[in-house]
Amino acid sequence: MDFVRKVVNSNVLADIIEIPEHLKNKKVEIIILPYDNVDNGDNVSIHKAKKARGLLQKYRNKELQSLENTAWAKAVIEKHESS
Repeated sequence: MDFVRKVVNSNVLADIIEIPEHLKNKKVEIIILPYDNVDNGDNVSIHKAKKARGLLQKYRNKELQSLENTAWAKAVIEKHESS
């Protein structure tokens, strides 16, 4: 039987499947096996991918949005102007 086995940090899986708290930020082993599409009562759950869009909306400050285009350039100048 062909299979794939890999050890990765669990953070790379966060957008794909739900990771239990005790496995977050740890190395985990991924094993991929072929699946025969036979209804044998397996309880396989399918999770929707998590999306980050809109999560930070409550922190939005419309007064500061006009300064966003130049913020990085100003920060670099302040950090390195004395060097």
